[in-house]
Amino acid sequence: MRGKAKLFCRFADGSRQSVVLPFAWVPAQAREIQAAVEAIAGQVAAGASLAEATAPFTGRAAALPAPAAPPEEPDLLRLWRRFGEEKVRSGRIKPTTWEKDYGQTGRVLPQVVEQASNAKELLSQLGEKWPAGSRRRQIAVQHVAAMLRWACDEELLPQDRWSPPSSLRRFVGEALLKNVAAIPLTDEQILGLLQGLPADLAGQRWGFALRLIAAYGLRPVELLHLQLRADGKLWCNYQKRSGGGTTAPRSLRALHPEWETEWELRERLAAGESLPPFGGGVADAARRYLVRQEAWKPLAQRGCTPYGFRHGYALRAHQAYGLSPRVAAALMGHSVDTHQRVYGTWTDEGTIDAAIETGLKYRSLTDRDNPE
Repeated sequence: MRGKAKLFCRFADGSRQSVVLPFAWVPAQAREIQAAVEAIAGQVAAGASLAEATAPFTGRAAALPAPAAPPEEPDLLRLWRRFGEEKVRSGRIKPTTWEKDYGQTGRVLPQVVEQASNAKELLSQLGEKWPAGSRRRQIAVQHVAAMLRWACDEELLPQDRWSPPSSLRRFVGEALLKNVAAIPLTDEQILGLLQGLPADLAGQRWGFALRLIAAYGLRPVELLHLQLRADGKLWCNYQKRSGGGTTAPRSLRALHPEWETEWELRERLAAGESLPPFGGGVADAARRYLVRQEAWKPLAQRGCTPYGFRHGYALRAHQAYGLSPRVAAALMGHSVDTHQRVYGTWTDEGTIDAAIETGLKYRSLTDRDNPE
């Protein structure tokens, strides 16, 4: 009512009354509104009229004795820490997983707990800290919902207020642009960008990091999980956990092999050459660095992201080397289904024509080898 909270009261005889409370109808005053309504309800249930019960808030009559204090609000941050300790102690996650993956959620949680008085408010406020439909928003909402379920199961929170809904979709939201195709960086774009990086220390370190991602088709985070083994092979030990299971470590092959040689990637890894600092996550750090580079701006305008280096690896695997989706997926460390879903939109007319031409040549050779 004119920007204020309006309270409606329906009595047992079917009659109704309403009153405007002196609280702005905004999320920031949600807790004050709820506390006032609970206090008024308690007074009405004890026999006071609505006018008498609301007098301490509206100032329209002599104030009644202060109602019983509302239940003490739970310490959600303390529960979050206990939740993490329990997950690590039980072996369900590693300490590093709690610090890195859950840590991003934990750093935002203090910004929203004071504005929430129930599970739906908490998840809604938390989700708004990231773009709708984003993977980071989805993960954060899942983290906190899991914590609330655990706390309710342990009777550390009242279920009527803090049990999260079974579906979290509305808190995650949907991206405005759905099913956006992965945009690969071509060889020319990659080489042009690398040449355009500054020659300072940061440019040298990021040049090394981006060359590794481009040559081996890495996820940005996999820069932290590279290992040169005794047999001379380069491995990625990163294991990605998802609903479909956990990926296995894999041996890395460069596409193009000459990039590996010309850029001396194995030698530089063996020598322990420094990578850039990755505060806040490798992909976010790469994004923050690239957005400041003039050579990146035209690529960003086309929708490219740091994952474009990895997408470029997939493009080369098919168009330059003719590898099957099964082999390309194995090289990149994901399932064939994931590979087809992410990169299945790349079959343009040029690719189809080239495939048909290759097929005709193959048929010609097989017909020659097997004359009737």
